[in-house]
Amino acid sequence: MKFGEAFNELGYELEVPRQDWSAEKPDGICISLWTKEMGVRNGLMWMNTRIHADPPAKWASKPGNQKRIRHLERAKQEFGGKVDVVIVSGIPGQGYGSAQPWIVEGARAGTYWQITEFDAADLGHFEVVLRRG
Repeated sequence: MKFGEAFNELGYELEVPRQDWSAEKPDGICISLWTKEMGVRNGLMWMNTRIHADPPAKWASKPGNQKRIRHLERAKQEFGGKVDVVIVSGIPGQGYGSAQPWIVEGARAGTYWQITEFDAADLGHFEVVLRRG
């Protein structure tokens, strides 16, 4: 599936599809996560930009990061850190490859993504963890 289509499947529309990494709607925030930047902890997927992402020099000043910082702030303030997620298979800086919306059905039922760390002042570093329950 294409990147924008994956967001659309979750009810989001990217404002600037070629540069956005996240999107918002009245009742939620959706962020994209790269498969290559994810790890597994306690049997569940997670991602921390300080550990898994490319060096900040490659992404910190990009418009997508600036918008994602605003979206993550809103997710923390309004939704207890819960976010919708699009999983991207490509390589950052080279192309999105395919994208899949994290739809909570079937084997994914009862799971959700939650921001557990976020530092807007420090380049927007964040950690997001898959939770059960």
